[in-house]
Amino acid sequence: MENFEQEQTVELAHYHNIRQILSEQLEEAKNNSVKNREALRETNKEMWENASHSADDFDGAIGLSQFYQPLASNAFAIESGTKKIKLYERLLQSAYFARIDFCTKEEEWREAVYIGRGTLFHDIDEKILIYDWRSPIASLFYRFETGNAYYDAPGGRISGDITLKRQYEIKKGVFKYFFDADVQIADEFLRKLLSGNASTKMKTIVETIQRDQDIAIRNMSHDLLMVQGIAGSGKTSIALHRVAYLKYQGLSNRLQSSDIIILSPNTLFEQYISNVLPELGEDEVKSVVFDDLLRNSLSDKITFCTRYDQTEQLISCENATEKELKKQAMTFKMSEAFVKILDRYEKEVPLSHISFTDIEYDGKVIFTAQQLKERLLQMNESMSLAVKMSHLRWYIFEEIHELRKERMPKLLRQTREDPEHIYDWEEYARELSIEESTQLAQRVDGFIKLNGFALYKKLFIKEGLLESLSDGVVLPGNINEILDYSKERLSGNILENEDALAIMYLQMLIGENTMANEVYRPIRQVIIDEAQDYYTLHFKIIKGLFPNARFTVLGDINQTIEKQENMDLYERITEILKPKSSCLMVMNKSFRCTKEILNFSMQFLDEDTPFESFNRSGDVPLIIEAKNTELLDEKVMKEAIYSEKQGFASIAILCKDLKAAEGLYERLKEKIEIHLVRSGDNLNTAGIFIIPITMSKGLEFDSVLVYGVDESHYHTKDDKKLLYIASTRALHRLNLFYTGEKSSIFQGGIQK
Repeated sequence: MENFEQEQTVELAHYHNIRQILSEQLEEAKNNSVKNREALRETNKEMWENASHSADDFDGAIGLSQFYQPLASNAFAIESGTKKIKLYERLLQSAYFARIDFCTKEEEWREAVYIGRGTLFHDIDEKILIYDWRSPIASLFYRFETGNAYYDAPGGRISGDITLKRQYEIKKGVFKYFFDADVQIADEFLRKLLSGNASTKMKTIVETIQRDQDIAIRNMSHDLLMVQGIAGSGKTSIALHRVAYLKYQGLSNRLQSSDIIILSPNTLFEQYISNVLPELGEDEVKSVVFDDLLRNSLSDKITFCTRYDQTEQLISCENATEKELKKQAMTFKMSEAFVKILDRYEKEVPLSHISFTDIEYDGKVIFTAQQLKERLLQMNESMSLAVKMSHLRWYIFEEIHELRKERMPKLLRQTREDPEHIYDWEEYARELSIEESTQLAQRVDGFIKLNGFALYKKLFIKEGLLESLSDGVVLPGNINEILDYSKERLSGNILENEDALAIMYLQMLIGENTMANEVYRPIRQVIIDEAQDYYTLHFKIIKGLFPNARFTVLGDINQTIEKQENMDLYERITEILKPKSSCLMVMNKSFRCTKEILNFSMQFLDEDTPFESFNRSGDVPLIIEAKNTELLDEKVMKEAIYSEKQGFASIAILCKDLKAAEGLYERLKEKIEIHLVRSGDNLNTAGIFIIPITMSKGLEFDSVLVYGVDESHYHTKDDKKLLYIASTRALHRLNLFYTGEKSSIFQGGIQK
């Protein structure tokens, strides 16, 4: 006890010393910021006073250039100072969360390494007082217990011994307690954190990063890092902390926010993860859903069904035959087989699908259609078809330009003899020349300008075309039904999502709309979340859009929606993205649910699915029956109110689709305080709310109530996955409700 009190005295003294240094450096940073801003204003003032006298002449412009470097330096100093101020303010709230005492074998020195969310360097002592959690030495805390350990520094591997591993609870500037961590105590600390209520926004996990998670976060040796993890294993947290790590790492290759993009499953999820990077002291990274990529690549005239709407239509479709056909068409058009057909089609377009015409000028055929086609086919194969066509256009008008010199005298003679243009014959001749050129340009552009949408429609409308491109490709048994269905859908005003994706891919193949491609070309790191819901076509597009990127891919083959997946998914991803090196990490330990909820949820997966629960206990989930819908609503409402009284901050009522969610909301909104979460809404998961299962992916809630788990709504393999997704959203409490016949999918659970 006496030893502990001595340690506590030492730790408190150290903490107060750190706070003193932080306060001094914060004050200095604020003073420097004021000076830098004043210097910027003075430089601006001097520049504009100078400009008012001499900006119009060349010597004056040269004189102004002397101000550019000071302006840039002042601006950089202000930006750097602002970041320092934010760091010191953040550290004053929670200076550090861990300490390790490490003794190296080579030099036999022992250092107390304090780890926090940023680096604190003391200029006077020329010593690092707090190490950033991303620093190489900090990996010791995440990967090792006391005893032999090592970390990989820029100069090589450093080996030694950890003699002390300590964790701290410092919140809002208050030093609360510390403890020396072994596995059991660290787990207890994590268990305490996990026992709290869910947040409306995802939080950082720097204090509790696990060994495997740290290995994934710091992986720099693979161009493609894939993480297969069960629900609650921390996949998304890994990805976001990895982004922060990559932005911290290195000097010449350090990533900026503009170099990174996150592909999110939906807009709600984008909002849910938006606080993590700012909490880590990093600028937010651009996050998009795949539909954003589509909109940026396709013409404004093309309207398509969003991915979310497509999924909702499939889930809510009550006509089994119609649903199956829709699903088969979607699956085929995003498959490897269809990608092969589109690849072949692109090669055949210049041979058979461009309507070349003879080019006439001044009453003569300048180029025949066959000559133009041959010219095109002789061009460099490395160029895209759109670039080749652009070159062909230039070739045509280069020749016309020469012929216009001979044509103009003829037009002048012709107009001079026109009695209606006696006085303006020269101007009229020029107008005729322009009109001729415009008409000629329209004829040329009629076959030169490629239209991916028109080409795609032709693939289905022209009899036998798709079949002619499918030699060696295994087509669905009902391909004729799919073709007829596709023709009908393509004639409508709104394209199916898979058709829009295929058009985008075809445009990429022929080189149409390169502007969108250029926007994404500089991206160096792509984070792909919920990868199990993507198809071959998605990854082909991703590869084309981001040719210079490395990839972090996160998925769970057990959380697919309206499709079935297995571990072969990651082999297909590797084959498509073609990285120089790749790595697949499998994480089967869930930190989200209680062990009772996770055990219940595992009944919806294959029996051989490996899983491990972080040993946190809670109530056993119940499957609750009601005699009719009115009583069902009443029981759900009572459970929601009970959960709220228990102190749970977020109570989610999950419905199979939006239609069911809207119906339930209308019935309950006058009885309790409740809100409905729709696609595109601002994220609000506080209190009691209703949300479709598809929109809840990636989110977590204190208490989950799954509505309407009867046989008529849940009976297929896809429904089984929906129940798994719904059940694993719960942190502390899970109950399921039904009326009529209970779903036959349930193999376990307590009936009430």
